[in-house]
Amino acid sequence: MPGDVIAAAEEVFATAIRDFITEFCLLDGSVLIGWVRGERHGNIAELVASSAELFFKDATLTYADAADVSLDWGRSMKVVLDMEFAAKSVTVFFKLVLDGCFVGVAIQRILAEDAPPLRLDAFARALSDARLSA
Repeated sequence: MPGDVIAAAEEVFATAIRDFITEFCLLDGSVLIGWVRGERHGNIAELVASSAELFFKDATLTYADAADVSLDWGRSMKVVLDMEFAAKSVTVFFKLVLDGCFVGVAIQRILAEDAPPLRLDAFARALSDARLSA
C-alpha cells in the first residue's frame, strides 16, 4: 500500500481504538516495562484483554506476544507492543508505540475482504462494527 494510504488508515485506526489506548495507559509504565523485560507475555495479554473488553467485542483486540523496550540515555522511554485487531471483515497487524512523549500506532499490515486498494470508508465501518454497542 502507498504511504499516504497507510498514514490515512493509521489515523482512522488510532481514532477507532482511542478509548482502548486511554484505558491501557492507566497502567504504571514501570510495571509494563518489567513485564516486557521479564517476558511476562501472559500478563501483558491479560492487561490488553481487560482494557479492550470495555470497548470491543470479545477477542477483537489482542496482544501478539512480542514487545520491546527502549531505555536510551537522554531519550524518553519507549515500549512497543505487537498487536492484532481482528474483526469480521478486517484484520490489522500493528505496533502500539508508548513513548514518554506520545502514544501511537504503526500499522504493519491490513487484511481486508475488499480487494486492494483499501477503501477507508469500509475500513472505518468495519472498525466501528467491532465496537460494543453503547
